Parts: sequence; C-alpha cells; structure tokens
Amino acid sequence: MHVEDVKASLRKKWGSLSALSRHLGRNSNAITQALAQPGYSVPLEREIAKQIGREPHEVWPDRFHTDGTPVSFRADRTPTAMPCSTHRQNEVAA
Repeated sequence: MHVEDVKASLRKKWGSLSALSRHLGRNSNAITQALAQPGYSVPLEREIAKQIGREPHEVWPDRFHTDGTPVSFRADRTPTAMPCSTHRQNEVAA
C-alpha cells in the first residue's frame, strides 16, 4: 500500500495520526515515525496494519515477509579484509 493510503485509512478511523498514537500510549509522533522510517517499531507497524484491517506484509511488503516476520534492516558488519598484522605487533593497544 502507498503510505498516503495508509494515512487516509487511519485518519478515517481515528481523526488524526497523533490521536491513534496517544490511544496506544505512545509519543504523539510515533505513528508518523513508523510510517516514514522502516524498522522504527515493528510492534507499532503491526498495530497500524491491524487498525486498517490488513496483515503487515500486505501493507509493507518491503518490511515484512509473507509469514509475518520482519525484514532485517541491520547492515551486515562483517569485515571484508583482515587487519594488517603490523598494526598490533606487540599485541598491546596503543
């Protein structure tokens, strides 16, 4: 779904996005942040999908797998090269 369609559905039901945020006991800007920033809050994204009567993977196919598990947005931090052995010749930090 397009983010504006999600916003429109939520506004039809709650009047404003901040009203839904307050109803859920969150910061008044939480819904806006969850819509704009992938991975901001997976439970909040699931609640948004529930409020508009859809599954999370239907609303955000790029954020959730079809089985409902979230897609990881963490960067892979695996080093691509081994550090040079001359950097720590004495095995002691500088």
